[in-house]
Amino acid sequence: MAIAKKTGSAGKRVHVISREKGWAVKSEGTARAYRIYSRKDAAVKGARKLSKARDVVVHRRDGSIQKWEKSGRKK
Repeated sequence: MAIAKKTGSAGKRVHVISREKGWAVKSEGTARAYRIYSRKDAAVKGARKLSKARDVVVHRRDGSIQKWEKSGRKK
């Protein structure tokens, strides 16, 4: 997995990624996960709450993108 370039303090996207012991919610550009969940659906809900005006990118176990939810914010 490539290291994301830091863009601002919190990044522009929130990712749901597979971990050894569950699913992690991680803001783009940060080193650590916000939280680890045991179930993917719970991680997606948590990411939506955390994201506010940011995109949520949901990954499959293999790292590929399953779904990219745009935030709907105006640029």
